[in-house]
Amino acid sequence: MIVNLALGIVALSVLLVTYRVLRGPSWGDRIMAFDFLSVNLVILFALIAVRTRLIVVLDAALVLSLLGFLSTVALTRYLLVGRVMK
Repeated sequence: MIVNLALGIVALSVLLVTYRVLRGPSWGDRIMAFDFLSVNLVILFALIAVRTRLIVVLDAALVLSLLGFLSTVALTRYLLVGRVMK
């Protein structure tokens, strides 16, 4: 029951943060919301893994967390410097 409640709360959070990513007042707010969205999705995947008892979903959560971190760094660097790589 607690896992189902947590799934609902995190799913609602994903929807609200998606709205902030799409309608953020500035690029900094959008990048921060995108980072929070990736964290929420990793938590959602972990909760799904607990509920379904599938360990494979945790691998997907790990890959998603790495991609979320790298994309946040790349977007921030592009915003500050104007390019991602040298």
